[in-house]
Amino acid sequence: MARYKKQFKISLPTSLYNEVQSTIETNPPFFDYEIEGFYGVLRDITANLFNKKNKMVPLSSIILQQKYGKSYRKMLDYMVFNNIIIEDHQYTKGKCRTFGIKNVVTINSIVDMTVIPISLNSMYGKYVKKRHNKEQLSAKGKKSHIKALRNWFSKLELDVKKALQQLENNKDQITTEQFIAIYDDILCFEKSNRNLRYFNRNDINDRVDNNLTSLKSYFKKFIISDIDLYQLDLKNSQPVLFNIILDIIYRLINEDLSLEEVNLTLCYKNKYIKDTIPLIYQRIKNEPKWVDLLKKEIPEYKKHTCDGLWYEHLADVYNEYINCNAIDRSKAKSLWMALAYSSNYSKNYNQSKIPFENKYKGIGMILRKLKQKNYKDLSVGLQQIESFIFIDSIVPSLISEGIIPLTIHDAIIVNEEQRERANAIMLEVLKEKLGFEPQIDIEPLKTLTFKPKHDAEGTAIMVNEFMNKPKRTIFMEKIEGEISRSR
Repeated sequence: MARYKKQFKISLPTSLYNEVQSTIETNPPFFDYEIEGFYGVLRDITANLFNKKNKMVPLSSIILQQKYGKSYRKMLDYMVFNNIIIEDHQYTKGKCRTFGIKNVVTINSIVDMTVIPISLNSMYGKYVKKRHNKEQLSAKGKKSHIKALRNWFSKLELDVKKALQQLENNKDQITTEQFIAIYDDILCFEKSNRNLRYFNRNDINDRVDNNLTSLKSYFKKFIISDIDLYQLDLKNSQPVLFNIILDIIYRLINEDLSLEEVNLTLCYKNKYIKDTIPLIYQRIKNEPKWVDLLKKEIPEYKKHTCDGLWYEHLADVYNEYINCNAIDRSKAKSLWMALAYSSNYSKNYNQSKIPFENKYKGIGMILRKLKQKNYKDLSVGLQQIESFIFIDSIVPSLISEGIIPLTIHDAIIVNEEQRERANAIMLEVLKEKLGFEPQIDIEPLKTLTFKPKHDAEGTAIMVNEFMNKPKRTIFMEKIEGEISRSR
């Protein structure tokens, strides 16, 4: 990476920036402080509001002290007292306190965002520099293919000006919180702002996380390259990877695999999945109804995911059950996230799971069993499998042939000259690991379109509302909609 400048830049909504400036001028803090600390704390909140339903962001006291020094608590109290931020004072053991913005922030244009220079001599600046140096040192001990990925990522450049302009052009399709987060992600790619880049191998799910993986997909089209870039994406990847677990269960109930051989499968590295599959099998094997259901359901599930049409099929399942056409592919994808990754006891999602579990009773039972102990175990397990296949299998195979990709979890980005060979290698590895050849979606980055991300909870609420309506009301609304469209 490029050498450090004397500063880096962060962004805040202009109204919030002005509020802090005005408050400090009229009511100066009674303690020693660095103005960068106030800006940093506010960025920690605003850049993470987009995925928080209650508009409250958890902040770790340990990390806050590392970033802003011992006065971090006084800064928080000062901003709470002056009605800049709000705090949930309820303490839960093992969980961070949460913070939000007191006043409503409105964004009408990119000029409603202020770019703020942060000195590297400040506590916050020193934290960023220390983190960067630690990452540099850690990278020296990484496996060669991880170092190759990191070195290639460090050379990546984004047309920040065009990206920000397109963010403004599409602002009406996203929330204010999403706008702020995307603006912040784009700003990290400024040439003078390289010190805010990060590249880490996640200790929990083994994924490679960096600024590119967090950037909304559409803005990848602004990566600067002399040769056209293509994204090769495993279609409906998480449902596809779930086949690995279902296939083991299917082979067990068909007596094509013994419990002792489960350790030899792709899941053997994941202790939780390895330990849970035998428990599920014990639940199934003595009940003919479950065996018969799964012998029918698993091949059907495999066909739809293998064809790359799982989300379209899931949309049909929901539309048929609630007797409407309100669920499209995008909404079905958000519903799958709720089905597979939400708690078994979630009040927000349990009713919306009924249409799926009515169609796939056996697979629905397996999903619940896999999340019985800790609902996050399944998502982490599938992400570990994904990382093993993509980062530790596909990437080394590509590099051995001189192709260094940019990776985005279940997808890679290569140039046009490398596209065909990269696709062949991906399919070869995936077929070996999955036992079948899935669908790869190949898309030029320059043709990416801006797609709003559907909120899983919002989609679930919509499904619940349809399910709670009298059937005659739903029928009449459907007929009226068809009549309206025909005019």
